[in-house]
Amino acid sequence: MSSKKSPLVDLTHPLDETMSCYPGDPPFKICCVRNVPSDGYTVHSLELGSHTGTHVDAPFHFFENGARLDKIPIDAFVGRAAVIDLRSFAAPSARISWSDVQEALASQPSLLDRIGSRDDGKLDIVLLMTGWDAHWGSPTYYQHPYLAKDVAEEFCSRGVRLLGVDTLSPDETTVDDGAEEKPDAFVVHRVILGQGKLICENLTNLKGLAGSQQEEGDGDIWVSLMPISIHESDGAPARAYGWREWTSQ
Repeated sequence: MSSKKSPLVDLTHPLDETMSCYPGDPPFKICCVRNVPSDGYTVHSLELGSHTGTHVDAPFHFFENGARLDKIPIDAFVGRAAVIDLRSFAAPSARISWSDVQEALASQPSLLDRIGSRDDGKLDIVLLMTGWDAHWGSPTYYQHPYLAKDVAEEFCSRGVRLLGVDTLSPDETTVDDGAEEKPDAFVVHRVILGQGKLICENLTNLKGLAGSQQEEGDGDIWVSLMPISIHESDGAPARAYGWREWTSQ
């Protein structure tokens, strides 16, 4: 049996001081503290939050007794993935329901059948492509589409272990720094992380992985959403990338 891989697709936003950050989170700062002309080498000081840029949320993010990121086995961040194209449902502050997801997959019914636990080649990582990454760094990025609770519940019930989005959050972002939260705020986070599963936010370039994923010969999509290891952390930035892989006898 042999395999062939496509070129890697970078799914990560570079970190810089103009980037989008969740309201209330610390902004990213970078400062050069040593440089080659003066010191013979270059070193920068970084200041950032645990949910800066493209990053992974651990259950500890919302649950005091939830798993810390550094205690999660690293194979949890790598695997076969389904990329679901939801761009036709993406509008400022649009709510995407499970029926919308089903409609998006109407032309790929076997893809939905494959979403589930990792047994028998199932796809237990799901990446939702809204195209909202095009607004990264602009005020519009905060008006991203978001998921209804039933989307999180359906994916969890099917055995999905990691849900990724190309938006600031899978939940609606309506809270300015210091503003009062809605009673149902972060419902998607609570459903997914409450079941010990993971979330990856602020992905980009999902279009480079998407396509007709159910046809034989198109290969499987694989992703690595590996966060840096921070002791006892609730989340951490990741260098996310993906590829297609074909296996033949």
